[in-house]
Amino acid sequence: MKKLHISQDDKLILGICGGIAESFGMNSNLVRLIFVASFFAGSAGLWIYLILAVILPRKTANEQIIDVEPETEGNKIYRLWDHRMLGGVCAGIAKYFSWDVTLVRLIFVGLSFVGGIGVLLYLFFWFLFPNEE
Repeated sequence: MKKLHISQDDKLILGICGGIAESFGMNSNLVRLIFVASFFAGSAGLWIYLILAVILPRKTANEQIIDVEPETEGNKIYRLWDHRMLGGVCAGIAKYFSWDVTLVRLIFVGLSFVGGIGVLLYLFFWFLFPNEE
């Protein structure tokens, strides 16, 4: 799987659906159909689309996005200061599980809409995980 990104080649509006399709090797029209269906089923698709537009990095036409598996040191999760947006919790979890950091951020944002549990978990992990040295 490639890293999640905003596509510059396959886009109708901002390139969110095209980037998701490129990352997962899917048809971009299927991803667009899912977003449109979720929009009409409570407007969740619109909110997810806007959040992705802010979080996902842009891929330029000549840039190659390479999926590199980061090596974890031991079995401890650290808060990473490179690739961080707030406290480095999502970057640390992503490195530990060899996931894309954007996917972990999306999970926390999604959990934040479910009773605010994402915010509570993030703060809990912020104090639980030590800084990477």
